[in-house]
Amino acid sequence: MLYFNYKYLKYNIMRNKDLIQPTETSFLQSISIVRNTKIAFALIMMMFSLSNGFSQASNQRAQIITKDAFLNSLSNSSTRYSSTEYNNVLGLLNNSNSSLYLSNGQVRTYGQIPVCMYTDLTSLSIADRPDLPTNDIQLVTIKIGRASEITGPIDLTTICNYKNVKYIHIKLNFDMQASQLTRLIKNCNPKCVVFFSVEKIS
Repeated sequence: MLYFNYKYLKYNIMRNKDLIQPTETSFLQSISIVRNTKIAFALIMMMFSLSNGFSQASNQRAQIITKDAFLNSLSNSSTRYSSTEYNNVLGLLNNSNSSLYLSNGQVRTYGQIPVCMYTDLTSLSIADRPDLPTNDIQLVTIKIGRASEITGPIDLTTICNYKNVKYIHIKLNFDMQASQLTRLIKNCNPKCVVFFSVEKIS
């Protein structure tokens, strides 16, 4: 006759349960670790992607066009905004506006509240002076008389940081292609339109 030891069987069941529980706990902990690792990895990849995107945006070069091409694009548009902007740009370029002049390291002002600024490459180094009245500047014209004046990249960081600047006009006294000038410009904020003209003065 088969002898059934109930107490012994119960003891083994409880013992096996105690052995199984740590294993289940370890397994659940492993799953949790894997899940957290995946989340951390996804966050790292997201941060890397955003950082790469910001880096590409900051290193993006401005697409420079001629002054005539820019004005034509505004005049040929049928929107009311473009018509208003066209008249505004023409006024900034051609009217006698209140202006700030930075030339050969010297500062001069014309009028009460300058909306235009005229400068040369040498004077760009003082364009960040805190005492300059730049809050209302909309148009900055950079005059370059000779190709030899360009000794490195033309950094527009300071100008683009002006509160209300919209347009940057590079005025050349010598021939240069738009593609050549584009390679020289760096740190141009997308809020600014950069255009150039060749106006030779003999």
